[in-house]
Amino acid sequence: MYLFGNDCPNRWATQGTGLFHIGELGFGSGLNFLCTLQAWLAAPEPKPNLHFSSVELHPLPTSDLQRTLGFWLELTNLANQLTAQYPPPAPGVHRLLFAEGRVKLDLWFGDVEWATEQWHQQGLEIDAWYLDGFAPDRNDAMWSDAVLSRVARLSKPGCTASTFSVAAKIKNPLKDLGFEISKRPGFGRKREQLFALKKAPKEPYEWHLTPWHMVTPPSVAPKKVAVVGAGLAGAFTAAALAQRGIEVDVYDPDGIASHASGNAQGVIYARIPKRHAPLGDFGITAFLYAINLYQNLFTSGRLMQGVHGDLSGVFHTFDTSALTELERQLDGLSELARIVEPSTVEQIAGYETQDKMLHFPTAGWMSPRALCQALLHHPKITVRDSRVTQIKPLTEGVNLCHESPNAAHERAVFYDHMILASGTQLNALLGSNGLPVKAIRGQTTQIPAIPTLSSSFCHDGYIAPAVNGEHCIGATFELDVQHHEPTQEGNEQNSSKLAHFLGIPAPKALGQRVAFRCATPDYMPIVGAVVDADAARDTFDVLQFDARKVVEADTPVLPNLSCLTGLGSRGLTYGPLAAEILASQIAGQPLPVTTEIARGLSPARFIIRNIVRRA
Repeated sequence: MYLFGNDCPNRWATQGTGLFHIGELGFGSGLNFLCTLQAWLAAPEPKPNLHFSSVELHPLPTSDLQRTLGFWLELTNLANQLTAQYPPPAPGVHRLLFAEGRVKLDLWFGDVEWATEQWHQQGLEIDAWYLDGFAPDRNDAMWSDAVLSRVARLSKPGCTASTFSVAAKIKNPLKDLGFEISKRPGFGRKREQLFALKKAPKEPYEWHLTPWHMVTPPSVAPKKVAVVGAGLAGAFTAAALAQRGIEVDVYDPDGIASHASGNAQGVIYARIPKRHAPLGDFGITAFLYAINLYQNLFTSGRLMQGVHGDLSGVFHTFDTSALTELERQLDGLSELARIVEPSTVEQIAGYETQDKMLHFPTAGWMSPRALCQALLHHPKITVRDSRVTQIKPLTEGVNLCHESPNAAHERAVFYDHMILASGTQLNALLGSNGLPVKAIRGQTTQIPAIPTLSSSFCHDGYIAPAVNGEHCIGATFELDVQHHEPTQEGNEQNSSKLAHFLGIPAPKALGQRVAFRCATPDYMPIVGAVVDADAARDTFDVLQFDARKVVEADTPVLPNLSCLTGLGSRGLTYGPLAAEILASQIAGQPLPVTTEIARGLSPARFIIRNIVRRA
């Protein structure tokens, strides 16, 4: 068995704290992971947190996974936890959390060469390998020279590897790559298993493109962090850090969810990308991660279903001329979304539409304010109603000056790290290192309940099921408009769009609210360390003469200062995964996204683009 073949329980007891990282080639039914999780849960404290990275080219449908794991009655509870989070077979990375986040499973759905190359680019350090149990003549791709070479390069000194295949085609390459090889008794029908021990040091990755998205990871995770902003971006970030045992102070003079995150209702949805690109791939992965988070909040009782949100499905309009192409894109992804007839819409949502719609069965709506309050209600998080007036990044941390309503003078506080999650307002603190974000005005409107409507709809606007006799609809999208006062025109615009979509008289407005979204030029969020703009231009200036030149240098950044902003109108969809990415960076842990997505989110991308455009 892989677990004992790598002597994992004894190694956990010896290691005590930190992170133990297992790499697996071939997730299959997830049985190896569940056995490992079961053993980890039974292991005494202290024990390291567990990270499990697994690749699978042909993911099982959830129904097949449930049926297969049903034979293992002793794993029923854990199997239910896995299948409840298990994603549809969308290519890319999917992070699943267990044991209150102390165990993380990263499922890489795709080819093994692609996945191991991604792991190598991200600098993963593996403690133990669960190598494919099939012999090379049954699954040759798992044992290619390129894959085995990456396995060796990813292995820390002292890393072990185990497999039930003892073929010479496996033993000899591993031996040549610095592993000591031995045979051990097998398990069940497998008479022998192969054990390998790596003693040679881990080799660095040789970049074939400039790694401007990379930042030197911290040698030690911070113990106390400041987050500026108590909206969705700040709340998600604080919660992701607190889950890792980090103490967080959240600063916002206007209180929790006082700006765009204070709308009565927001809808969670994703767009089906026409091709693989960072924005579309991130959107799908982020959507699936967010749905798991919200389901957990409802299941745990931290939020009340039907009051603070409801995952009752979302129907989305689409261009009917692209029906054939959309059907192709959704092939095999019915758990994510499907195209339904108007009669089916009526059966599920209580209201018949004129055209076919795209149905996301696991999506729904949330109350952003209630969500922020739930996320920030954590023993490791303190919310402070103070305004941050000045920051000073230092080599060993960050000095933060703030003023509170009840204090006569500013106070200075030291933190190990600081995160700016205050929308466009962060540029007031960043000065010349500011980011290209813009504020887009949006007005929502409250209307009387439509009794039969039981799911959320996205058309030119959106509507969610009624709460306390009212729907929240909207929102307007107004560029270059700065005033904060609601307008009758905004209400009429929201009402007329809904009336046209549903074929009903325009509903009257019961109330309205104005807020400003924070958007970026490419509509991707900004997630990561704040760039030292002048130093970055000097470092990468050569790219203006040759954009393909490889400059093997990390991006110069302001020490111990990060940001999460630019969620636009998709804070409920993008925010959870963006915060998980940032918390992973700050804690020096593996990222839950591909290199392409990490580059697409990096604050450095704007400086790099400007340099290259000068070429």
